[in-house]
Amino acid sequence: MSGRLSQAERASLGLSAGGLIVNGVRIPVPGVSVTTWLDDPKRAPPITDGRSITAPPRAFVWHTSKGILCRAAAPDAIPSTHAETLALYQSRTTREVSWHLTVDTDGDVIQQADPARWQCWHAGRANAWSLGAELVQRDATGTLTAPQIRAAADVTDAVCLALAIPRSVLVGPDGTPWTRQVKDLQSTKAGGRGLTFSGVLGHVHLTDDRGPGDPGPLVFAELIRRGYSRHAVDADGRIARDPMP
Repeated sequence: MSGRLSQAERASLGLSAGGLIVNGVRIPVPGVSVTTWLDDPKRAPPITDGRSITAPPRAFVWHTSKGILCRAAAPDAIPSTHAETLALYQSRTTREVSWHLTVDTDGDVIQQADPARWQCWHAGRANAWSLGAELVQRDATGTLTAPQIRAAADVTDAVCLALAIPRSVLVGPDGTPWTRQVKDLQSTKAGGRGLTFSGVLGHVHLTDDRGPGDPGPLVFAELIRRGYSRHAVDADGRIARDPMP
């Protein structure tokens, strides 16, 4: 992972041009521009913290870079290289913080670790059973864009299929995306049972120190539109075993 691979080296490893890398295999994401650490380690430097894993994750966790609640996506892409800036930051920081991939406001994706082989430090005790992804928010209003949300959903589709993560999200009793803490997913110290959840989560679901903007409802609304099942969370923060009809 120390240098950019040539086309011949990619071919020798069974890696086609473009797409995510999951369990060492190139996974196409049609219509989405993806740069991995094997494609360009300057734009997508590999993660050096965390640790290698042998069991694949059971959940996909979305974050936002600023944690600001965005209720409506801007319709057009916003040109940006902020994903590359965040990628460089997490490859150099001394903080114990990392995530697998980043989606910028123009819909471009930067991937820095293989979610089937590397555990990143993105969601506390959930690190052991989840992978982490970041949605770039560049301004003080926490803007997200429609192309960015579509790319995030495309990436979610591809990774969930590759890792057999259920196409499931959490919603409130009204069926809309849940953007609050979930007691079932809190540590036992916080009064929860610390259960794992097989599906797609937000950082806010897993901790009591994150607000509804981490990551907000937009990516989950798009996943619901694509047919993801909905597991309701009740007023006590408990997850329904069966999905909503």
